[in-house]
Amino acid sequence: LKQGRVTEISHNGKMLPGQAAPRPAVVNDEVRPGTAVHTGDESRTELTFADLTIARLGANTIFSFNEAQRSIDLSSGAVLLRVPKNSGGAKINTAAVTAAITGTTMLAEYHANKVYKFVMLEGTATICPAHGSGECVHLGPEQMLTGVPGKAVGQPVTVDLKGLGRRSQLSERLRPAGWRDATPRH
Repeated sequence: LKQGRVTEISHNGKMLPGQAAPRPAVVNDEVRPGTAVHTGDESRTELTFADLTIARLGANTIFSFNEAQRSIDLSSGAVLLRVPKNSGGAKINTAAVTAAITGTTMLAEYHANKVYKFVMLEGTATICPAHGSGECVHLGPEQMLTGVPGKAVGQPVTVDLKGLGRRSQLSERLRPAGWRDATPRH
């Protein structure tokens, strides 16, 4: 995850580059470490990275990433993250929990002091409390984990991906150009 590009914007998004003033995001904007992307109300933005990792940001999401650790920081909002197999995986960090994922597609949602949710569309993840206190939970395909920040990590439940796909705007057209078998198998 060295750098990415904005590949799609629905409504509006903002680039929040390090020390510079926020500015509207446009298709083909480069997204580098130290730059956050913020989506507005009823907005979505898609980022594509050089290794074909795809991050789709839902409305009111703040997203940034760390190149050295192959990690993304989800300060708030929702992201659908598609990491190609054999790419080294990635981590999704929130203030409450961290999800280590490998060759997978995951939907993650975090709202400070309210709720977090992780849904595995394919692949696996290990979800641990952010501050190392408590047990980690393994999440497999078609499983969901929800919880409240500050409480123990619970156990995953099975989720109906077909129904979820119909309700999630982030999973629309999940087959980006250049990918094969990008949709989960049922």
